Amino acid sequence: MKKFTALIIILALCLFPAVLISCGDGGGANQDGGDNPNNNISGSGDSVNQDGENPSVGEARIEPELPEKDFENYTFTFFAHQIDYPGDWVGDSDPREIVAEEENADPINDAVYIRNRKIEAEYNINIEMIARPDDVGILRRAVGSGDSTYDAAVIFNNNIPGVVTNNLLVNIDNLPFVDIDKPWWDPAVKEMSIANQNYLLGGDLLILDNEATNGLLFNKDLMADFGIELPYNLVKSGKWTMDAMHDMIKGAEADLNGDGTMGPEDRWGFVVGIDVLHALLVSGGGLLAEKDENDVPYMTFTNPKNLLILDKTMELLYNPEYVVNIHTREEYGDYHSMFEDGRVLFLWMRMRVVESLRGMEGNFGIIPMPKFDENQENYHSVVNPYTGVLLGVPKSAEDLERVSIVLEALSAESRYTLQPAYYDVTLQRKHMRDEESSEMLDIIFNSRVYDIGGVYSFGGVWRDFIELSRNNNRNIISFYEGRLARMERDIERIVETFMSME
Repeated sequence: MKKFTALIIILALCLFPAVLISCGDGGGANQDGGDNPNNNISGSGDSVNQDGENPSVGEARIEPELPEKDFENYTFTFFAHQIDYPGDWVGDSDPREIVAEEENADPINDAVYIRNRKIEAEYNINIEMIARPDDVGILRRAVGSGDSTYDAAVIFNNNIPGVVTNNLLVNIDNLPFVDIDKPWWDPAVKEMSIANQNYLLGGDLLILDNEATNGLLFNKDLMADFGIELPYNLVKSGKWTMDAMHDMIKGAEADLNGDGTMGPEDRWGFVVGIDVLHALLVSGGGLLAEKDENDVPYMTFTNPKNLLILDKTMELLYNPEYVVNIHTREEYGDYHSMFEDGRVLFLWMRMRVVESLRGMEGNFGIIPMPKFDENQENYHSVVNPYTGVLLGVPKSAEDLERVSIVLEALSAESRYTLQPAYYDVTLQRKHMRDEESSEMLDIIFNSRVYDIGGVYSFGGVWRDFIELSRNNNRNIISFYEGRLARMERDIERIVETFMSME
């Protein structure tokens, strides 16, 4: 009866047009604009059109090109990173996109259940997950001992450097049935290659990559009180810029409790964390590191383009009159409640945070991080280098043909089951408060960027870089010069490691 019910739901999903929305393509949102050095950024793929509509809406279902196989009741096991989430990151300790034991009316759980039962029946397998907190140590022991327990791994972004450079993963070129040009794989992840070798995958099989993507929440009720036009039209016309945002947040502050100082009980124009310095660098068209013609990384955040972006970023962020960085003030620990209570005009967040606001009574909207200026062609939404995840296949996996078939099948099916459940049902219907916010989600998820300089944090640069905002530090050049030798040594070491790996 469960299998029959699952089949009926699958057929309904396939026939219902709304579920053909895709959010895993990682492209750029294109607007009309002239040439500008800030337009060039790695990691963009398919575009969202100027009206903010995802081109994949209404597309015909695409089937993976896979052989018929009977894997004889094989147990296909994912290793997954288990994490105690920080206070500003709402979530369970285990990824929720891999396994589901039974249907329970939760959209994501039920989509995973339906997807897995379909692929299990098609290939005669059982899908399981083992979640542990130590990605690097567990995978190192498994590969070193030839333990083939794990067929695939969901790796925490912060642990990717240790996993990859310890030669623990299979090069994706050796996965014969994984076709990274298919729409269920995220093309932005190609930017994680080094020396033309890539060991990582991302796409529709995952939702933690969506949930780690940066965006902005804004209070619609406060904007109505201030007589400010909602920023949706600015976004869709390509005019949502750092200057436009700065104009909105100035003057939004108020000493509500009348004690003469600004604190957690007062109203703020913009509430941020230290990660926002990097998020705005990327949204303005910059990166910590880019790659040369040989696919070798080099540090770029002090080139003229990035210095202009950072100067404007700091003008926006370093205003303690109306901007508060919650990582600099212990008393701002529960800053989500400030937004829920209507005392914050703009809130920086990673997408998972939206779920913590399901009980908010006021009206809010969501938009992408701003551009540098109107001449910048695309919006860019960075995937947080700390909280996201990517996929890999351990070198100890027993049968790469089987692994690649199952991953391709699961990813293709996730495009039509898991992603609609996350994107259309969980965000648009349960948490979002208007249709415009749904359009904004198209732009955010189709403009994802992976900054290789942030994920690999060459010489510890990402950690140190975001710390600059803790003290409103503008000394980018001295910061860069003091760490350049260390960053270059780290890049050289990592490149040599990649070139020596099989």
